[in-house]
Amino acid sequence: MGAFDDEETFWPTNSNPLDIDKEWRHRAETELNENPEKAKENMKILAKKLTEDKSINSRMDEVFLMAFLRGRKHNVDAAYKLIKTYYEMKHSYPEFYKECLPSEKGHLYDMGYLGLIPGEDRKGHRICVCIPGRMDFNQISIEEVFQVGCSMFEIALLNPEIQIAGVVVIMDLTGMTLMQQARLINPRFAWQLTNCIQEKIPVRLRGVHVINQPAYYTALYAIFKPFLKRKLRKRVHFHGADMNSLHNFISPEYLPIEWGGKQPPYNTKDITRLIKENENKLIEWRQYGVKK
Repeated sequence: MGAFDDEETFWPTNSNPLDIDKEWRHRAETELNENPEKAKENMKILAKKLTEDKSINSRMDEVFLMAFLRGRKHNVDAAYKLIKTYYEMKHSYPEFYKECLPSEKGHLYDMGYLGLIPGEDRKGHRICVCIPGRMDFNQISIEEVFQVGCSMFEIALLNPEIQIAGVVVIMDLTGMTLMQQARLINPRFAWQLTNCIQEKIPVRLRGVHVINQPAYYTALYAIFKPFLKRKLRKRVHFHGADMNSLHNFISPEYLPIEWGGKQPPYNTKDITRLIKENENKLIEWRQYGVKK
C-alpha cells in the first residue's frame, strides 16, 4: 500500500505540543531557539497577555499557543500580535474564514484541490499541494476556497511536527481554465491570500514550487508579487514541466507518479479523513474571537 493510502503515515494531532522526540526537540532548538523550559514560560507569558486583552476571547490551549510561538520563533510579543491579527481577520472577513465542516460541505473537500501529503522536502519541510484546475466554480465560491484551506491548516497545526518544520507548497497549474484564472488571479484574491499566509495563519511557509504553469504565467504572477514580502518572493520557484527541477527540492521518494515520483497518484483522502475526525474541534473553536 502506498504512502497516500496508509493511515499510519499521516500525522496525528497532539494536545501536548512539547511531546516530541529527541530529533524534533533538537530541530526546534536549532531552528526556533526553543527548549522545553523556555517554551513553558513563554506559553504562560502569552496566555497572560491574552487574558488581559479585553478585546478578544482567545483559545488558551497549549497547542494553539505553541503554534503561534513557533510561527514567530518564540518572540512572545510577535506571537501575541499575530493572534490578535488572526482573530481580527476572522472578524472582518467572516465569509472567508468561517469553518468549513466536512459534514456540511463534503463535496468541497472531494474536489481534491488542496491537501497535505506524507513526506518532506530535502530540508525536512512538510508538503502541501494545491491544484487550482480541480476547483469547480459551479459548485464552490472563492470564499469557500479559503474556508477549506483555513480549516485544513487549523487542524494540521495541531501537529507539533508541522508547527516546527513548516510547509512547502506545490502548486500544479495543469488544466487551469480561463474562468479559474479570472476567479483566482486578481488583486482582491491576491491580497486576501498573501495576507492570510503572511499575517493570519502561524504556519511557517518555507517555499512555493509552481509546476506546469502556462508560458504567460509570469505576467499573472506579477499580480501577486507586490503583496509578497521580500523573504517569501525568494522562496517562489517556477519549474514548468521540468520535474527534475522540482526533484532538486523534493525527493521523488515522496512525490506521486504524476510528478515523476514513486508514490501512487495524488489524492486528498488522508487530510480529509483527518479533518472529519477533528470536526468537533472546528465547531468548538467558533466560540472564540473578537469580543463584540
